[in-house]
Amino acid sequence: MTFSLVLLAAAAATHHVEIQHAGSPVEAVYTARADIETRTVGAYVPNRADMRRCLWKATLVVERQLGGHPATPRVISSDRELSGSRAGACTEGKRRSIEQEVANRDDAITAHLLAVAERDRTPLLAELDVVRHRGTN
Repeated sequence: MTFSLVLLAAAAATHHVEIQHAGSPVEAVYTARADIETRTVGAYVPNRADMRRCLWKATLVVERQLGGHPATPRVISSDRELSGSRAGACTEGKRRSIEQEVANRDDAITAHLLAVAERDRTPLLAELDVVRHRGTN
């Protein structure tokens, strides 16, 4: 079972940056979301204690959107993951508790979002140069 949780409710999941490019301000909006995957491991034997566990992994994905600019949204490559496990098989009830646990880690998500935005400054300027150059040809 795989599902995705978009962390739009958390104010820290969005970061705005304004940079100057070719004498004009350009706003970049970075938004974080967590793509969560779950997997049940272990054995279940009737009349015995349930030995299953629900393993989960949340991959943090950051998307950049440029305000008022023709460039399309871009997903910024990232390798940051959060993970954990819950007793028992992966069910809808577990999903809600996993979503809550990921949402409670907003400090880690915010720190990752800010680091990605900072790291993206040079590639963003290069992309803006390419878009500007194509627009003048």
